[in-house]
Amino acid sequence: MAAWYLVPKFLETPAYRVTEKDGDIEVRYYESMLLQSVKVSGDQYKALRLGFRPLVNYIGAKAREGEKISMTAPVMQSLGGTDNEWIVSFSMPSKYSKKTLPKPNNNQVYSEEIKPTKTAVIRFSGKTDKTGSLLKEKEKILLDWVKNRNFEIISKSKYLFYNDPSTPGFLRRNEVMVIISD
Repeated sequence: MAAWYLVPKFLETPAYRVTEKDGDIEVRYYESMLLQSVKVSGDQYKALRLGFRPLVNYIGAKAREGEKISMTAPVMQSLGGTDNEWIVSFSMPSKYSKKTLPKPNNNQVYSEEIKPTKTAVIRFSGKTDKTGSLLKEKEKILLDWVKNRNFEIISKSKYLFYNDPSTPGFLRRNEVMVIISD
């Protein structure tokens, strides 16, 4: 059990500072982030698994030349341009820039730079399932909180998963995040 709890704590995560906290909800300022992402189709549950494999192959140097890249947390997922299109992303370790990041051999994998941004985030534990009911429940709580605070939401919801699938639900760290106006 200690391994499930401790492993994510040793992975690099995107840098942020908390400016407001209200229970499980935080307003955070994230520094810029460099992501490697893929677009996949399917329901949310299936799409997360489909998007994970090409990204693992990328950081493991199985789908490109060069050294392996350290795993980071969280795995991010957001809705793409259509109802069944999803973007799955890994943040890259802070030592990389867009210029120094190894080029993928798989044209499905692409780089994204996210500028410094203000977000609202709800943090929770639990195991997500094929229905996405836990994610929807927490997303609704977050969106209601943001609206009641008169922040303007300027992104689709992003779902952040910090643990591997074998981690028991009560030990998992999950988040729903939206970018909000400054």
